[in-house]
Amino acid sequence: MHASSESTDAALTRHRLGISVTPARNGQNVPMATASRSSRPNTALYNLRDARGESQEDVAAALNQLSGERGRATAVTGNHVSRWERGANYPSPLYRQLLAEHFGVTVADLGLVRQRSVPTGHSAPMVGPAGDVLIFSDGEPDEDPDVVASKEEWLLVRKQINAFHTPLMHAAAELYPEAARVGTTGLLADPSWIVDGPLIDLAEVKIEIDETAGPAPIDGTGPETELVRPLRSPNARYERYSHAVRDVARPRLFENRPSWRLTSATFDGGSARLSFGDMTYFDAMDVSEAIAHETAAGLVVNGTSVAPPTWRGLKLRKAVGDPFDLQRRAQILSINTLTIRLDKSGSGTVILHNRSAANVATSGGIIGVMPAGVFQPSTIRAGQRGDDFDLWRNIMREYSEEYLGNAEHAGDGYGADYSTEPFASLKQARSDGRFRVYCAGLALGALDLWAGLETIAVIEAEVFDDIFAGLVDANEEGTVLRIGAAVPTVHVPFTEQVIDELHGTGRLAPETTFSLRAAWQHRAQLLAR
Repeated sequence: MHASSESTDAALTRHRLGISVTPARNGQNVPMATASRSSRPNTALYNLRDARGESQEDVAAALNQLSGERGRATAVTGNHVSRWERGANYPSPLYRQLLAEHFGVTVADLGLVRQRSVPTGHSAPMVGPAGDVLIFSDGEPDEDPDVVASKEEWLLVRKQINAFHTPLMHAAAELYPEAARVGTTGLLADPSWIVDGPLIDLAEVKIEIDETAGPAPIDGTGPETELVRPLRSPNARYERYSHAVRDVARPRLFENRPSWRLTSATFDGGSARLSFGDMTYFDAMDVSEAIAHETAAGLVVNGTSVAPPTWRGLKLRKAVGDPFDLQRRAQILSINTLTIRLDKSGSGTVILHNRSAANVATSGGIIGVMPAGVFQPSTIRAGQRGDDFDLWRNIMREYSEEYLGNAEHAGDGYGADYSTEPFASLKQARSDGRFRVYCAGLALGALDLWAGLETIAVIEAEVFDDIFAGLVDANEEGTVLRIGAAVPTVHVPFTEQVIDELHGTGRLAPETTFSLRAAWQHRAQLLAR
């Protein structure tokens, strides 16, 4: 699968559905560096390439091949080579060695002499009344070239996580036994976690506090994550993956919220029980996003395709081991709710979400269910979280935020007041049986091992149209999906054909594919009024 193109079938499917998608180009996956005023073209490197009659893309491909022969996965592009030749960027030690090997010269012959930056500021020192020198005003020092190169390489891989999210998810799933995979969705699950019989009413999913939960042995700071944490300074890497995201690729929504840590999960027939300890959002990012990063770094080839899966180089994933051992790492839980609007005829439509890669820290650029959110308190105030330890209330808050555009309950004030609107109307509708919520199971995204409780809500059309009369076109995490070329609508028909066509776009999040398939399998239970 190439980032610069898509299959004819996928293109026709998107055209029929009226989904507007701008394909990712290779250039968009490469962070552009602005040349400093003191940069000089590297004529030596240019002449070496020109003498061999090679293009910049030829050199990039050769470096990636040499790196692969060394057991290292790199993603050099022609744009990298162009920046080196223009003096806009200084290659890392690895790339300098590969360039020398490719051209059959020494590193010194490459012309890659580190530029000495001339400080800007006063041309003469400031002098005090007695003629003594007080201070020389320097400008801001240039960042070390090796640090710049390390961050650029890291950012490139970070972007490829979103650009190749679906194929990477499927490739990661193939690393595990077939029994651990949830069909071909790209999800993993302990077989007992998937509901085989009738869907479980959310009221039968019991939750409890795990008082015995201790620190997780895998926290993202060990040597197994060293290669996915870029250089912060010439001699030190970022201590945590989340610190690099903060400084190098900060999304619009980026807060280290207190969250509940999933420590055990038991599904038994028509009920389930989940146990939770304490954690923060960044605890999960430091492991889950780092796992996704090392997977993309190892499997994305030349920024154009995903290679067959291999465990080589996946040090963190190996350290995690059994993905269903919830004690090994701080496992956060998202509650993903597929929403079905049920009309009087017994047919339904679903609401889906385009997640913006620029707005969210995880799973950007994909089509997800709506609402979806991390299981966490509505306030950071200690002692004010008791009312929030409830799956249904977490789902209600997400409806309020994602459907109606209400402010997120995330501050240091008092928590959410569930006696106010829209919570009061949502609770009443559920009490009346006109807003039903079911659980289809618990699964992990194979790419990042992020856990999701997959739920399905069925809302009678009159209730939906009343409570969500102010349904927004966009929210802080992206836009509401619209389909149909002639008359675009947010109400996506809940039919097997449309489900297949949405899957054919290649943009459905694995949990969305799972929930749509599960909902269709249990449509008799769900569409009964």
